[in-house]
Amino acid sequence: MDFQEAVNYIGNTGSSGIRPGTETIKELLARLGNPEKGLNVIHVAGTNGKGSVCTYLEYALLECGLNVGRYASPSVFRYLERIRLAGEDITEADYAGAVSEVKAAAEGMEFKPTGFEAETAAAFKYFADKKADVIIVECGMGGLEDATNVFDAPLACVITSVSMDHMSFLGDDPEKIAVNKAGITKKNTPVIISKMPHIPCNGTEYDPAAVLEREAKLRGGICIRAEEDIIPTGFINPLPGVYQRDNLNAALHTLKATEDKLRELFPDNNISYDIFMKGISKAAWPGRYERISDEPVIIRDGAHNPAAALALKESLDTDPRLPADKKVHLIMGVFKDKDYPEILRIMLPGAVSFTAIDLPDRKRGLPSDELVRSAGKICEELGISGTVNISKSDSLYDALPDEENPSDVDIYVVFGSLSLMQLFNS
Repeated sequence: MDFQEAVNYIGNTGSSGIRPGTETIKELLARLGNPEKGLNVIHVAGTNGKGSVCTYLEYALLECGLNVGRYASPSVFRYLERIRLAGEDITEADYAGAVSEVKAAAEGMEFKPTGFEAETAAAFKYFADKKADVIIVECGMGGLEDATNVFDAPLACVITSVSMDHMSFLGDDPEKIAVNKAGITKKNTPVIISKMPHIPCNGTEYDPAAVLEREAKLRGGICIRAEEDIIPTGFINPLPGVYQRDNLNAALHTLKATEDKLRELFPDNNISYDIFMKGISKAAWPGRYERISDEPVIIRDGAHNPAAALALKESLDTDPRLPADKKVHLIMGVFKDKDYPEILRIMLPGAVSFTAIDLPDRKRGLPSDELVRSAGKICEELGISGTVNISKSDSLYDALPDEENPSDVDIYVVFGSLSLMQLFNS
């Protein structure tokens, strides 16, 4: 099997549908010799912030000289970025090799693994074969029945900010979603719960952090609420955006909770708080409140649910690099299953223009015409019709300015989906 054949297999296996639960992935892993059993894992779930927390952890542990693996799906910029080892993407040859082993192991299974299950198994087999010291695993969706939820005793479980997303799968209120996310927690394992806001829903205000703590304790987890700010005074967060402070703080609480265990496992490595911070200072995570141009100012952010939109809006409102008299131009593409009306209610006030574009995945994406209509309705609802110029564009680059002498006050914000980030490289 070559690389393209491996990609095709992942895209087509399990086409008959999803089998709820983790039985299929566990059977597949057993057929592979249970590679996950020997892995030292930090398992991360949550609605927003998973990728940022994983990035901080990856850079911190790499600085200690550890052979660090990282698994997250789907990709944002490069297909192979979903499986990383020692700071590098998996090679095409290694990916094809790992998927080939999974395909062979899946022969004879009554229920074929889905693409995500097959790729997850391939990642764990690859990490085991390459003798990764620590792997950082990001849940695909939810927690309880996610294909990554196969570890008996992880080093730590981390749950980042919980909000309303994937409701058709995870539940229609914040408590149900939080209960699902808490499904990754394990007995006698540190469970780091990120600082997160209360969420209003259907006339009730929910406290997802309290739900997470309750559920983690029921499972015997050692709960650590990352409420105390332990970021060193004066430390400059390498990931911009005000919301990254809570993500960094959650990562630091996680490192603090696992530091002694890491020293025990790897006595020959230099593992210390100072080394962690040195590594974190080098962290980079594209597509999250990322300023990719200064002339004109263009900011891209994958915000695709209301909580992420609130964080993006706060970052725009408080960013000292932006002029006080800024004119914000919004460029948005979004999947049709997202709560785009609420995202629009958050983002449209104060903007001077809104441009809808289509996502690369036209099947799942909301048509730009529908997004234009929704933006118009929201502007009427908010009483700001006439203050926001609403239009659509055939492409991202048509939506972006091309002035030779850009205005200092015009700020262009591309948001609504991580898949939009791919368009900057196309």
